[in-house]
Amino acid sequence: MATHPNTQSMLYESLPEMLLAAKYCIESRKDIEIWPAPGCYGYPAALILLSIADSIGSYVENGKVENHFKILNNPEYYNLDLDERFLQVIYKYYRNTLTHNSVLTPNISLDIGQPDDRIFEEINNIFVLNLVPFYNLSVLSVNKLLNNPQVLSNNPTISNIEKKNSSTYHW
Repeated sequence: MATHPNTQSMLYESLPEMLLAAKYCIESRKDIEIWPAPGCYGYPAALILLSIADSIGSYVENGKVENHFKILNNPEYYNLDLDERFLQVIYKYYRNTLTHNSVLTPNISLDIGQPDDRIFEEINNIFVLNLVPFYNLSVLSVNKLLNNPQVLSNNPTISNIEKKNSSTYHW
């Protein structure tokens, strides 16, 4: 963590840090003598990965928060070709509930998954987010964003963040 001259500079540190934290959560295994079930630290991994997608969407898709997850369909980033129903499930039942309540609702699930699994799928009326393929595609998407200076220069989201910062802290 460092002091940065601007928001764009901070993204070059924050997004890779988030990826590393998500990777740690996915690769670490819970001690079955402490936890009721084995597995990875799925909830924080999902929360971090969803935050990364939300963040990238805020810079690329712009507009309302509800639109940020359209980044998942953007062919230059995640390119998942999800229908509107899936995007709503991701926003309402993964991102919002996990962020604000630290739980998932019934019929919403996480799985470690395998590299070749679909990231989001519906199995027997249960929605599943597979963490490993989501992480792998998030790495590519973060790299795409950070290596695309046209997206970040004169970006309205960055301008709004910097306006908030400059007007908020007057003692």
